[in-house]
Amino acid sequence: MPTSAATASDELAIAGTLDRLLLWVRRKAPSQLSATSVTTLDTLSQDGPLRISDLAVREGVSQPGMTTLINRLAGEGLAERFADPTDGRASLVRITAAGREVLADRHRARTEAILTDVQRLSAEHRADLAAALDAMNRLCQLTGRDGTQTKSTGTSSTGASSEGTRSEGTTA
Repeated sequence: MPTSAATASDELAIAGTLDRLLLWVRRKAPSQLSATSVTTLDTLSQDGPLRISDLAVREGVSQPGMTTLINRLAGEGLAERFADPTDGRASLVRITAAGREVLADRHRARTEAILTDVQRLSAEHRADLAAALDAMNRLCQLTGRDGTQTKSTGTSSTGASSEGTRSEGTTA
């Protein structure tokens, strides 16, 4: 069945609802870590070791701010610095096993909290959310992990994206 294109008003309503949804999700399972700590650990988990300057750019914080954050995460055993094998003057940062465990525990707790509310919805509303999964996953892919715009990809006849999705995307 063909669908009509969303109007500018629809698009604005979608953006506003997604903004409220992100705030709601953040509150579902409060964390001892700041949102920047979580997204930094997630970046290290997904993209491997990085220099502090690269992390600062990706997370949208100052280099001194990222240095302070990495010192704190290292002090908590969630990240560690090591010498850059290609440049002895520089160091890289990587997530530790404990950092990966914190991310996994946080994801699990948040997913369980959200699932409880999803299960309280009517069957019709749950079906509506399920029908929107492809669009939500594609929206998550539009901006790369480094903040740059990614190439547009098509969809299959089933509406599935032609690129894979990461099922454990982190929302800070």
